[in-house]
Amino acid sequence: MEITLNKLLEGKPTIIKNKEYFATKEYVNPFLDAMSKFTNNFVVRVQTPDQITTTDGEEDLTFNRVWIQAILPEKHTIYDHDEVVGLIYGLDVKTPIYKVYRGMLNRACTNLCVFDPQWLQVCELIPGEYFTYNVQSIMEQVSTFEKQIIHMKTTFLPCDPEDRHQLLGRQIEKALLEEYRTIAGKVKLATSTVIKAYEDVYYDTSSSYYVGENPCSIFNYYQAFTEIVRDDKKDILNKFEKTMLINSLFDL
Repeated sequence: MEITLNKLLEGKPTIIKNKEYFATKEYVNPFLDAMSKFTNNFVVRVQTPDQITTTDGEEDLTFNRVWIQAILPEKHTIYDHDEVVGLIYGLDVKTPIYKVYRGMLNRACTNLCVFDPQWLQVCELIPGEYFTYNVQSIMEQVSTFEKQIIHMKTTFLPCDPEDRHQLLGRQIEKALLEEYRTIAGKVKLATSTVIKAYEDVYYDTSSSYYVGENPCSIFNYYQAFTEIVRDDKKDILNKFEKTMLINSLFDL
């Protein structure tokens, strides 16, 4: 769910499987301080524990999973995509981790767009230790985003049903076989995601990405995928990795 920064900073310390973790502000304030030099536009999403306790009738706020996106100013915008630097962490997973990443957000739909694995740093979250990462090094990475977007917007997929079916089959097979690995484990795209995107593009007339029998650009099809990933409320930890896997479906 999306919350305000003030509400996020109310998150209390927690203990999970006998491991003690700091209050939320201890983890997020260094990131907020670093990115406040560039922007005051932050979007925050969290997941809370299944079981909530109360004190004197007030809910005890604890956030097991946190996702903050710092959206950079207009001068960083390319083709209606705003540059973003994100911090993600999860406490209630097999290997607690934190991540810092750089990406681009489609201004029209807020779908995440990333192409370079170097734009992601992943570290193990050790109880009792603070985060160590280098936002500056990510922000200084060379960007090929403009070149990639132009290619996607100007490259169109075949309209012939047989060609479409072959593409769908290849994408399903890639979703079955390909995975993105970090120290936190492996991330995969569900085959249901591939089928849903295909339906949105070619069959669902209510979809923003519907083309029917008309030509479809890679960019339009790509956005159908990234919207599914964006709307997955059960997984706020692996948006970057899943977007990288979408790239592989189009050989980007």
